[in-house]
Amino acid sequence: MASQYPYPADKFALVGRVTRSHGLKGELKVRPFSGDTEGFEHYGRVALVAADGRMTDLLDIVRWRTQGKQVILKLATIDNKSEADLTAGMGVLCSRRDVPVAPEQDSGHELIGFEVVTVDHTIVGRIAAVSHTGAHPVLIVRGETEEFLIPLVDQIVVQRRESAVVIDPPQGLLDINRTELTR
Repeated sequence: MASQYPYPADKFALVGRVTRSHGLKGELKVRPFSGDTEGFEHYGRVALVAADGRMTDLLDIVRWRTQGKQVILKLATIDNKSEADLTAGMGVLCSRRDVPVAPEQDSGHELIGFEVVTVDHTIVGRIAAVSHTGAHPVLIVRGETEEFLIPLVDQIVVQRRESAVVIDPPQGLLDINRTELTR
């Protein structure tokens, strides 16, 4: 999904995607890429980015709460449902300086270039990058035509080999965190 939203990666981290508006007062329903809804406690402001690279300024988070596996965000300047509807599908960015620093040994950067396969031997792709979006790193895995975001947690990454990572993703994870690559 990182390639779906062009943004200055030296200043921002992609932490989620707006799935739709919520309610009538301009709230946004956001799916965090890390799978960790509590990660939003670290952010005071976020920016929204469209697939064509258009971006808002950093907007203050007025309030947030979890709802299942998603976060309900109320941002300053988005005050009604029609304004919130315009944000559906946009990426949610936070400032790099707001991203919690992961311990170096768990950063995942040493895995860049590794092949990712499932426990049933299906090849997912290669690790192109690692994003630190909250509680744990997220592997950005590129296949031939798709890109996947996979949380780097022991429950999902079950084995590290010399040049491959074996994953056992929960049902639906690869479908939810999949983006078609444009060529």
